[in-house]
Parts: sequence; C-alpha cells; structure tokens
Amino acid sequence: MTHSPLHTLDAPALAWLRADRRWRQLSLGTRAQLRWRSAWASLNRKLSEGRVADAAPLQAPLFIVGPWRSGTTVMHELLTAATSWPTPLTWQCMNATAFQLLPAPPARSGVARPMDGLEISALSPQEDEFALLTLGVDSAYRGFLMPERLPELLHTLDPAHWQANTADWLPRFERFMAGVLASAGQPGRRLILKSPNHSFRLPALLQRFPQAQVVWMARDAATVFHSNRKMWQAMFAEHRLSTGAADGLDAFLGTALQQCAHVLASLQATVPADRWVTVDQADLARDPQGTVQHALAQLQLELTDPAALQAALGRTRQGRIERYDTPVPAVAAAGVAALDAAQRR
Repeated sequence: MTHSPLHTLDAPALAWLRADRRWRQLSLGTRAQLRWRSAWASLNRKLSEGRVADAAPLQAPLFIVGPWRSGTTVMHELLTAATSWPTPLTWQCMNATAFQLLPAPPARSGVARPMDGLEISALSPQEDEFALLTLGVDSAYRGFLMPERLPELLHTLDPAHWQANTADWLPRFERFMAGVLASAGQPGRRLILKSPNHSFRLPALLQRFPQAQVVWMARDAATVFHSNRKMWQAMFAEHRLSTGAADGLDAFLGTALQQCAHVLASLQATVPADRWVTVDQADLARDPQGTVQHALAQLQLELTDPAALQAALGRTRQGRIERYDTPVPAVAAAGVAALDAAQRR
C-alpha cells in the first residue's frame, strides 16, 4: 500500500472501507496499517477540535463551485491571491486531523497535477473536500479508494442528502475551518472555499450561511465529462486500495452533471444577483485578469493585492487545456444536456 495522505482516515471512513467484502481481500499488513493510521487520526482530530472549542462562529464564506474540472482550481488560486482572504492550504487538507498540532511546512517547489499540469505545493490553496474525506465526512471521493463502489456513493451527489443530514457533517466542516483560521492567525475572517463537491451541498450551505457568496464555474459539459473521466481514472491509479473495475464511472459522472444543473437552476431562481456570479472557464482561460476583476466587481469585493494576483496569473498559465473529440456515452448524455441547458440560461 502506498502512503497516500488519503489513506489516513478517521473512524467513519475506515468503517465504510471495512463494511465491504473487498476489505478482507486487502493484505493483512495493509489492513493493520490502515487501522493504525485511523486510530491516530481519530486521536489527533479530538485534540485538534479541543483547540477550537471556543472559536467564534464562522462568517459567511465565498464558495467557488461548479462541476469537477470546470476551472475551480484556477479561480481559487486567483481569487485567493487577489483578495488576500484565508483559505485551506494543501498541507492542511492532506493532514486534516493533525495540522493544528504540526508546524507549517517550508515553502518548496510544487508538483504538477496529472490531469492538467497545474503546479501545486504544500502552501497552495487547496480543495477542502480532501480534508472532509479524511475527517470521515460521507464524500464522493471515497470512490478514489474503492472505485468499484461508486454506485454506493450516488447519494453524495444529491443535495437533499446533505440538507437532511447536516448534523453528520456540518460540525466537522466548521471545526476544520475554524482550525484553518486559527492556524493562519486570522480568527473571524471570511474564508474562500473551493470544492466542486460543495455544489451538491450548496443548498444546505446557503441555509447555514445565508449571506454567503458564490462563484459558479461553467464549462462545455461534454468537455467536463471527458476531463472528469481522465481525472477520476488518475485518482484511482494514485489512491485506490482495491483492484476491481470502476464500471460505474460514466453513469456516476452523468448523475453528477445532472445534479449540478439542478443546483445551478436553483441559484438562478433564489440567490440575489449581488451574491453570486457565473464564470465561464473559456473566458478565464482567454482573459484571466479581466475575468477575475469582473467577478470581484459583480460580488462587490476589493482587489487588495494586485502584485499577488500577477504572480498567481503567472503560475496558473502553466496548466494545460485539453481538447476532446470522442462522443459522450449514452449513460451520461442526459447529464451533459441538462448542464449545458442550465449554463445557457
């Protein structure tokens, strides 16, 4: 077994692994190591939560959402640089149970992501879903560990699931974010949070934070589908524990796109125009600075650090934009059509 940070799982995530027959097919050494790492993760989480037990309630965040592979990572980097707002960093998300007990790592050169070549480092803004996965939240990213079980995770794409079960996940979400703010020495500040998975949680998150603002990233849905196929397969290769085929991936992605379409339609109907903005990934690629400035103006946010924005623009230009000309499989066609229609509206 590789020593991926995603294999250091709090007790609920380990219980999910152990509930499947494939758990018993893992080697004895792998199972022992996973249990050992989980025991430490649970202990460290409890110690970390004690440090923020009296933290002030979170202010309404700015959420960067949209389908996976729609440009959320680049927008996260640029908006974080432009505003100087705190945000979860890679080393925190990949050490979610213990980062409050550790010193911050030194700045080092980054590594290129396999799906697009975009460079990330320990101190880069990061998707907090990786933290929620290791903290035991019922995440779609559990599929990275056992791809054969993707059909079991369809409920994580359903906004109604997150609205009905806030007591199961929202406290861990908030305690992690309080730890991020405490670690940065910025308690009480607004956060920028990026996760395509929050697209499915967005109705629940907007109930919890009625004044939150939203950046929704849009991209041609067929391209999103094919790019996701590549990304998920790369993550399977990096993190999987089991060895079976991920036969349900195309249907899973089709459902995800359809649910994104539903959430986007609800945003259009219920959220005031000064609290959310749609950003087209093609516009971001063509004119990143102008697109960021337009988003800031729409949300009435200030550009506080032009120099940091220029540096981030230089870093994000390294990423690849890939083209796909293969057809979308029938099992995902409805999701692709629904998302394109919602984005056109």
